[in-house]
Amino acid sequence: MPDREIGRLNPPKATEALCRNVVETTFDDLSEWNIKCFKDRLLDTTGCIFGGAIVKDNEVLVNLFRRWGGLPEAPVFCHDFRAPVNNAVILNCVTARSNDFGNMYFHVHGERTPSHLGETLIPLGLTLADMHRTDGKSFITNNIVAEDLTARILYTFPVRWPADMELVSTGATALASRYYGLDAAETRAALSYAATNATDPANSYFDYSQEFKYHNGESARCAIMACELAKGGWTGLTDAFFGHWGLVVKRTGGELPPLYDYAVKDLGKNYFMEESFKQFPGGIPNTPVGLAALEVRKQMGDKVKPEDIKSVEVLRSENSAFNYYSQPFSSPTQLNALFCYQFLACCALYHGSVKVEHVQTEAIRSDTGLTTLIGKSTMGVYGSEDGTPLIKGMRVRVTMNSGSVYESTRNADESMHAYPTREFLVAKFMDQFTAFGRFSKARADKIIDLALSIENAKDMGEFTELLVP
Repeated sequence: MPDREIGRLNPPKATEALCRNVVETTFDDLSEWNIKCFKDRLLDTTGCIFGGAIVKDNEVLVNLFRRWGGLPEAPVFCHDFRAPVNNAVILNCVTARSNDFGNMYFHVHGERTPSHLGETLIPLGLTLADMHRTDGKSFITNNIVAEDLTARILYTFPVRWPADMELVSTGATALASRYYGLDAAETRAALSYAATNATDPANSYFDYSQEFKYHNGESARCAIMACELAKGGWTGLTDAFFGHWGLVVKRTGGELPPLYDYAVKDLGKNYFMEESFKQFPGGIPNTPVGLAALEVRKQMGDKVKPEDIKSVEVLRSENSAFNYYSQPFSSPTQLNALFCYQFLACCALYHGSVKVEHVQTEAIRSDTGLTTLIGKSTMGVYGSEDGTPLIKGMRVRVTMNSGSVYESTRNADESMHAYPTREFLVAKFMDQFTAFGRFSKARADKIIDLALSIENAKDMGEFTELLVP
């Protein structure tokens, strides 16, 4: 275990310690849990790359990068061309995020902290690992140390949300710094340039803008540029996070944040990483409403006929805050579908599942049965009839023309963070791989086997070559 300075540190010592940890950590420092969880996430995110490749909006980027051409440095996953690395990582990360179906949430010092790194770090890591012919152990280590640094800084923020995407460029730069062979001082400099991209585009969800996924790609591109500048000798800020006017300190009136010490607590001993998996496209808040709707469908029987249904009520508990998911379904588009409880509930009721092909704009507009059901649905709020304290959750209630009523309520916190079974992860991957539909089942089997034993790979090119024609 490398000798690291731990304890009560004053700026810029905390950031220095974090950067040393990025540089010095080896595969042997990681826990069995780190490795197991990362392999599950690799399979999960690889599936999201295939699922994201069917999103029509992304053809804008594909056509743009084909037209621009340039050095064929890096693979563009699910496509038959290579591109300059800064372009390839944009498209690879945007693709992975496109259905908002990837993993998220750190569990730092016993507290859940929203985050959105996986759909940037894993595709970025795969792209760079292909270029550098990295082995599997290094690939795993590079990703996890970058997440750990990001989790520790994010934990010191005075707010938990909306800040889940504010440090994506930070994590991406920490990851890329390992591939660029930067030392601790150069890594600290690179993180300065990443901090210039540290924003959280939360309004893109309310406005149904593609910015929600472009941010993941732009964060990866920023990481490439930051590391190139640092490697070329550009100097950075003394401390981009906890120094004068630093990213975190600005939020606390120029003072160190109360949780500052926790940035280095157990540094080099515990490695924090994202641990929560999505069961439905469109974000982890969709979990309880999706599960409630599937339970209602099970109560109703195998076939749901929209013409037999009088109404569908999609209800959030009164102690749950109004958010973009609570807005009514107003436009038959993929972007609206991803971030709408009302759509997800109706989709689950109608199809008996919510797969990536169900949330695409063309599929929604062409399915009159689904749109008819959505037309009979409403968003609302439920409370406790007897005054019993409410557990935050979602309720789906279906009233039939016959007068029969079917209802289910699911706890939000309990359902959102349940660790999935291996069977679930494989099925989720296969659903998206099949939706992509351009590669053989034999290739899918090989991807699954390699992802779940990736620490044994001598050359990550074995894996990345399976992601391109």
